[in-house]
Amino acid sequence: MVKAAKYSWQFYFVLAIPLINAIASNTSEYFSSDILNTGNLRALIIGVFAVYFVVARLPNEGIYRFIMLYLAFYMILVLFSTDRMLSGNLFLKFFIGVMMLPVGYYYINSIRKLEMLLRVLFITLMLHLLNIAIANIFQLGTSDYLDETFYFGAGRVNITKNILVLVFLMPATMLFVKKYRRAVIVFYLVALLITVVGIKRSVLISAAAGVVTYFSVKQRFTLLLRTTVISGLLFLILILVFPGFTDLFRSRFEARGERVELTEETIETEGRISEIDLVSKAWVSGSFRHKLAGSEVFNDRLFFNSKRMLHTDYMIILNGSGLIGILLWFYLFIRLIWEKNRYYRALGNHILFRELNALFWVLLAAQLVLSVSGTVYAIELRSLIFLVWGAILGVMRGFLLSRKRSAIQSNAGSNGTTE
Repeated sequence: MVKAAKYSWQFYFVLAIPLINAIASNTSEYFSSDILNTGNLRALIIGVFAVYFVVARLPNEGIYRFIMLYLAFYMILVLFSTDRMLSGNLFLKFFIGVMMLPVGYYYINSIRKLEMLLRVLFITLMLHLLNIAIANIFQLGTSDYLDETFYFGAGRVNITKNILVLVFLMPATMLFVKKYRRAVIVFYLVALLITVVGIKRSVLISAAAGVVTYFSVKQRFTLLLRTTVISGLLFLILILVFPGFTDLFRSRFEARGERVELTEETIETEGRISEIDLVSKAWVSGSFRHKLAGSEVFNDRLFFNSKRMLHTDYMIILNGSGLIGILLWFYLFIRLIWEKNRYYRALGNHILFRELNALFWVLLAAQLVLSVSGTVYAIELRSLIFLVWGAILGVMRGFLLSRKRSAIQSNAGSNGTTE
């Protein structure tokens, strides 16, 4: 009988983080208190663990030292903000998301642990689907864009961002699924349909960008064409077999109307172009300090004396942390790509790592697109992406180290036999 592997409590806590985030995302808005709710409790619990990790477990390697300097830069900016409490609270959300990268790297360092993480992330997806099922049965939360059509619960339509990221994990997850494969695929397809029903433009564009990126990285352009054709046929079948779904999609699409189209008028009304213009003018006319390090980090409403917060990551970062912040933001992704390539080049033609490489690029494409609609303060979304990125790096490094140890042991055994 094979003994079950024993892991530390920290590893099991890391596995629990996606579940904690999903529960918080789907319930926090049901609480009347702005302080005592599951969202703040989640931030406190995971935040305490992240601080413990920094003190006791943070890897002493280049990219992770850079991450600490990156976060320290923002912490200093918080100290110089007018409302330190508000800026500090939003910084905690930013801190938790970014810290999931080294956390994933440190704790998810073997293929077995990756399998366990992917199973937990599938359960996380099921929690979201369960929440949406309950929300539609009891008409809970909001029915964004068109009242009384499709309910998303307390997480609102933004919950489709998290669902989409979890759907992107399907190819990697299916490598480990031995039983009930068809059932698992059905759940992923249902989740994908929910993201489509959401009619959230950034999610739809991210989904398209993710699919194109996936097939491009795997150099399967003919498969991309076949998938497009098959998807079209499946959509036609869906129309014929489930006319109710088609009517739902059409009504929600029409309700959003021109808001789905990328017209100049639509973008103006949603404030994306206007906030770019607002932030750009403030940057150009601002002091040297504002140009370099921004002002009122994570508190743009105070800076612009407005009730509307900035909704685009790029503008939030530029206005709050200046040229230094926006350069560090993109440099983080560059360092991440370099780190992944450093391991991936040595792995050869391994099916799992080919899949993880594709997943890495899909998540990067999704992150860059979703940043247009704001992800800086989204704990669950950024935690998912950064945790998976960290796990990809950790598993690649762990596999190379185990292969190196095996080679050393094999050489030692050969030398012993010769002698």
